[in-house]
Amino acid sequence: MKAKTVCKALRLIGSLLGKLCLVALIFFVVTFGIYITNAENKLIYYVIRPFLNKHYDSQVRDRKI
Repeated sequence: MKAKTVCKALRLIGSLLGKLCLVALIFFVVTFGIYITNAENKLIYYVIRPFLNKHYDSQVRDRKI
C-alpha cells in the first residue's frame, strides 16, 4: 500500500517537472525570438516613441534653446 502512494507521488512530481520544463522551454523560445528580431526596440520606436514625442512637444517651454 505504501509503495503505491510513493509511486503516485513520484509520478505527480515527474508530471509537474515535465510541465514546468515545457513552460520554461516555451518562455525561452519566445524571449529568444524577441531578442533575435529586436522586437522590443521596434515596439519602442514605432509605438511608444510617437506618444512620448506628442507629449513632450505639447509642453510649454520657459526657455528657448
